[in-house]
Amino acid sequence: MLDPKQITDDLRGAFRGALAFDALTRGLYATDASPFHVAPLAVAVPEDADDVAALVRYCAEHNIPVVPRGGGTGVAGESLGPAVVVDLSVKFKRIGAVTGDRVTAEPGVTCDALNTELARHGRRFAPDPASAATCTVGGMVATNASGGNAFRHGYTRDHVAGLSVVLDDGSPAVLGDDPKANASERLDQIRTATAELLAANRAAIEQHRPRTKFNRCGYVLHDVLTPAGPDLVKLLVGSEGTLAVTTAATLRTVPLPGGTCVALVGFPTLDAAVRAGTDLRHFEPVACDLLDRRLLSVTRRGGPDGFGPVPPAVGAALVVTFEADTEREAGERAWGAVETLRHRHLLRVLAEPTCDPAGVARIRDFRGTAVSGLYGLAGGARPLAFVEDVAVPVESLPAYLAGVQDALKRHELTASFLIHALTGQVHTRPLVDLNDPADRAKLWPAAEDIHSLALSLGGTVSTQHGTGLARTPWVERQYGPVYAVFREVKRVFDPKNVLNPGKIVGPDPSREAWPLRLGMGNGKSEIGKNGIAGGEALGSAPTPNSQSPIPLLVWKDSSPAHEVAKCSGCGDCRTANPAKRMCPVFRATGDEAASPRAKPNLLRVLADPGAAAPEEVRAVAALCVNCKMCRDECDARVNVPKLMIETKAALHAEHGLGWNEWAQARMEGLSVLGSNFAPVVNTLLGRLGARWVLEKLLGVSRHRRLPAFTLRNFFRRARGAGLSKKRGTGPRPEFRNGRVAYFVDVYAAYTDPAIAEATVAVLHHNGVEVYVPPRQVGCGMGALAVGDLETAREHAVRNVRALADLVREGYRVVCSEPTAALMLSQDYPDLLDDADTAAVAAATVELTAYLAELHAAGRLRTDFRPLDLTLGHHVPCHVKALRGTPAGPGLLSLIPGLRVRTIDVGCSGMAGQWGLMAANREASLAAGAPVFAELNRPGLIFGSTECSSCRIQLQDGTGKRTLHPVEYLALAYGLMPEIEARLRRPLTELVTE
Repeated sequence: MLDPKQITDDLRGAFRGALAFDALTRGLYATDASPFHVAPLAVAVPEDADDVAALVRYCAEHNIPVVPRGGGTGVAGESLGPAVVVDLSVKFKRIGAVTGDRVTAEPGVTCDALNTELARHGRRFAPDPASAATCTVGGMVATNASGGNAFRHGYTRDHVAGLSVVLDDGSPAVLGDDPKANASERLDQIRTATAELLAANRAAIEQHRPRTKFNRCGYVLHDVLTPAGPDLVKLLVGSEGTLAVTTAATLRTVPLPGGTCVALVGFPTLDAAVRAGTDLRHFEPVACDLLDRRLLSVTRRGGPDGFGPVPPAVGAALVVTFEADTEREAGERAWGAVETLRHRHLLRVLAEPTCDPAGVARIRDFRGTAVSGLYGLAGGARPLAFVEDVAVPVESLPAYLAGVQDALKRHELTASFLIHALTGQVHTRPLVDLNDPADRAKLWPAAEDIHSLALSLGGTVSTQHGTGLARTPWVERQYGPVYAVFREVKRVFDPKNVLNPGKIVGPDPSREAWPLRLGMGNGKSEIGKNGIAGGEALGSAPTPNSQSPIPLLVWKDSSPAHEVAKCSGCGDCRTANPAKRMCPVFRATGDEAASPRAKPNLLRVLADPGAAAPEEVRAVAALCVNCKMCRDECDARVNVPKLMIETKAALHAEHGLGWNEWAQARMEGLSVLGSNFAPVVNTLLGRLGARWVLEKLLGVSRHRRLPAFTLRNFFRRARGAGLSKKRGTGPRPEFRNGRVAYFVDVYAAYTDPAIAEATVAVLHHNGVEVYVPPRQVGCGMGALAVGDLETAREHAVRNVRALADLVREGYRVVCSEPTAALMLSQDYPDLLDDADTAAVAAATVELTAYLAELHAAGRLRTDFRPLDLTLGHHVPCHVKALRGTPAGPGLLSLIPGLRVRTIDVGCSGMAGQWGLMAANREASLAAGAPVFAELNRPGLIFGSTECSSCRIQLQDGTGKRTLHPVEYLALAYGLMPEIEARLRRPLTELVTE
């Protein structure tokens, strides 16, 4: 029996990393990108290779299984098991020096991060898996990964020169070019036994290889034995952590291509596209991906810019890539191939061959959209990976595809096909509803038929994605008598069966072969008290007395259970690609608990009401800062922020708020107090002793540069200027461009009224009448973010009452704060289900978007005076979450002489009030580091952003004065010349105006 206390005590002093045994942490690691669910015994996050060695040594001595894990992006369940799961993605992120064609990387480095570093030296790591943004070097080594370019560049094992590993007994070993170097007694034993085993079975190994050379199933043994002895590097690459744990890999790299050319060609049928793909082999393209009609259907409503939507007559398309030393050569080969296909096949060129980087990116984006778009389907059935890793000899592709389609019909399943036409690799993903017992019952029989068909044609059941849980049941059938050799290889390397047991060989007969993922409930369950999910186990019938707790938010078109079911666990939300944002907290920490996919897993864990303590749930839920980026960037559109608000609300309803959360929920009241006593409060905020007290009382970091409060808040100024008094029922003649109700929100009201004054001045200058409703209060986002729905709903009710009649009179609701616009337009309907709320939401617009509307209609004045300024404009997350084109940079570019550089490389890291807290300051600054680096580029003098929280962060992180875009517009219009003096004033240390 696993004794967590005993293990922790035994490892104290030997293992310096984190070790967790709680049900919640284990639940976060119970899934990966596969459809399986296996709770680990514990989760370990080692600090370095010595930690790994100590842990493996201890586990070997006590017969505790160990499963190494990278990004958890594998679709075969290779990183799941009832074992100590060792997360190597958090700490193992170092990349060594690039020397010649070699580089050493630790297993937690992502493929994209590796290639970003290599690109600085004009090189790359050749294999290109589709999950390059999130898969790790360790995962690629474990699965012998490849990608669409396998026809040219092969597999990972073709590019690994050496490995640093920990063997089954915890001893470290370095494997590489010199087999005699770094020898040890254990390594010598393994080397000798492996050589004897492979020599004795050489003929059988060769005889039972699949006819396709694109095979990575099981242990790839045919080329391991060399005259110098066994090449253990080749043997270990692809062994899925069953023979050793990799702690570093020395990789061979290739030069970046001088020219890349991509074309998109359509065909009337799948068969026609397959035949064309076979013909293309003679032109030696790097890759040729075939998209079937179902994948293309995702793009029907609008294809990528440059070639429009795919016509309905196109039943399949080829995305063909050529590489050469020069763009000219790549282009000539691509055009030659396309012209040849024109003469042999009925086709439609959807995008002509292009070497232009923007054109190449458009076509690749088209492919990505087609492949990922199916995960955004409404309803229960979604693409499922369980028979998606087959390869057959290219000449057998037509027969295989015909047979697969017949098998799918027999089992009443539909599927999408992504085919690497040059290599015969077929990724078939049936659309399955795992909540439907009938669909679940079809999976194994369908897999049996499809895998049997592939093997009958000389194919393999695993060509790219891993053997894992998904395909281990078919390994023996694929290899016949060689399976006994596999068992012996496992015995040589891991006689105690400690390392990732049950994968490739030796599945545990006492466990189900396919432990399919558990849902949150039967589709009717919701989140109850303590953030706990109620309802029955997946697929079970509700009991007569079963009741689902009533959700605390409005769920019209979905439910918490439905949102949880939408998450496939693919891990795309772990990306660090600057083109996406996903989760700023995860990017800063790398912790699995911070990843968006962890949140649906949290609710799966909580299907058992006693699985986790409230404080454990609160800690994970608090890692969601409601930026809403994962909601919009997730292919499946899982509404993680709403799930976490629901969870926090349930915790709050049962246990109340912590003191810091209470303060965050009532930030407006504290701001009013600070404004009323501004001289005293500002003086105190500038003193270290007072800031220490503030940190202890409210949790606000004493190191933060905070904005000063204003004594005369904007609402007082608005009343003095008559802005809070309505003047008749219709617009006044001088306001030819309509009327707006200005929703001010907290920051512009009590801290920086210059924003509000600039808003009014610019709108008036452009013929827009501005009314400031006197009964408005703060939008309530602070309360919502911590789950205080009572306070948030109170704010919503008051604001809807203040605005609804105005909306019915024809007013637009304009918000200078993007967070307020987001709250009114998207979050209020989740709090209040009534017509007034819906009307206010529909009429709400963010200020720069409203000004852009005026400009597009030719109604925005452009009588700007020149401003000789160079700005960096950061695009806030909540501007992007409003789902329109960010308008700030375009408006600023209208000002003569003003040079604006758009900064859209991630979240600023402030995330509302989250980054103000002392506990979050380090992670907040780490999340914002890419933005700071851009704003600190030479020549950028000032900052610009619509978001008040981002302005605080940018000024704190860079020391550069940052204003709202409307303030620059007001300055350029000549409406507020005092802004120029403000720009020139330096920022003070602890508090600044």
